[in-house]
Amino acid sequence: MNLKLLLAAAITTCIVTTATQAKADTYRAGKFKVTINANTYVGCDAKGQCLKLENGTGWQDQGYRGMTWSNGDYYYSVSWKENSNEGMYLTIVNKDKRIFREKLVSVEEKVPKVELKWAIWCDVVNIKTGQLALRFTPNGKSRAGLNNGNHVLLKKQEGIWAYVDVIRGPNKKVEGLEGWVNSNYLTCTKEPID
Repeated sequence: MNLKLLLAAAITTCIVTTATQAKADTYRAGKFKVTINANTYVGCDAKGQCLKLENGTGWQDQGYRGMTWSNGDYYYSVSWKENSNEGMYLTIVNKDKRIFREKLVSVEEKVPKVELKWAIWCDVVNIKTGQLALRFTPNGKSRAGLNNGNHVLLKKQEGIWAYVDVIRGPNKKVEGLEGWVNSNYLTCTKEPID
């Protein structure tokens, strides 16, 4: 029996799912966990033994759609009925005999949520003459001057005033100092940090 006839037999015996497939790409079918990524199929049994098949063939026939992978005399097919919400099914055929058919149920992967910490890095820019005052308080007394190119870490913002930690730059004497600067003279980027 050729592959096309085999697929047609598998399709006619399958109940299949909607063209709007589940958003997940990992499913449970009976005791099997199935992951589908592009045209790659990975199926694992309850003992964790897995089979990876690549280069699946997409097909469409009489209102049904699917993807089929071959492995010797075995064919693994994931299929669904277009414009229907009946479900998506995994069918396994050995030679011309169907040996497995189960509905695929999406599995929510338990990926731990990681809260990212962010840092806002800024460069001093657009100083035409003199220096940007690094102040003890917003609009308060100056403690040092920053030059274009000084690199600072923004710690908090109050209106136009930014509380910064001076990291590096052309004026080495101010490295490590903290204070308030006019944020109109900063250009900043936000980056995740460990």
